[in-house]
Amino acid sequence: MINLNNREKKLLYVLGGLLAAGFVYFLIISPIIEFKKNSNDISNKNRLKINRLDEIYAEYKDVIAEKGRLNAVASANSGVGSMVDEIARSLNIIGNKVYLKENPGIVQNGIQKMTTEIKFEGIPIKAFMEFINRIENTSTPLKIQSLVIYSGIKERSRYDSVITIVSLSKR
Repeated sequence: MINLNNREKKLLYVLGGLLAAGFVYFLIISPIIEFKKNSNDISNKNRLKINRLDEIYAEYKDVIAEKGRLNAVASANSGVGSMVDEIARSLNIIGNKVYLKENPGIVQNGIQKMTTEIKFEGIPIKAFMEFINRIENTSTPLKIQSLVIYSGIKERSRYDSVITIVSLSKR
């Protein structure tokens, strides 16, 4: 057995205490400090994710409200063809209508996108502008996708036109 004097024993106790303190610090205190730092970072990241989810939910509610509005408007839609005929008849240009083609589009969520092409020949520009104005100011959900106007062959004061209208209808 090794004989140690009092000074060496005290140094061994101090060394043991330092080793015990080091183990306590590195095995208990340091992981707790790291966990606290990481938990704050994770908490901030999760708050950002929650805020983003709230934004997405608000956008979702807006989309659902818009869909409900479109469903309500589309269900009341009687069709672009009958509306065009009614407006053309009231402006006395129904005889200038050459053709009206309705091309059904895809049905998505119970709403169908319809593309309607209308051709007029020899129509006075004032009546045509009033026709366009009345179409745009209807309560029907539609959009004039294209409008082509060119000078008529027979008379210079009359014009030919092709209008493409995209509308929504409930299916």
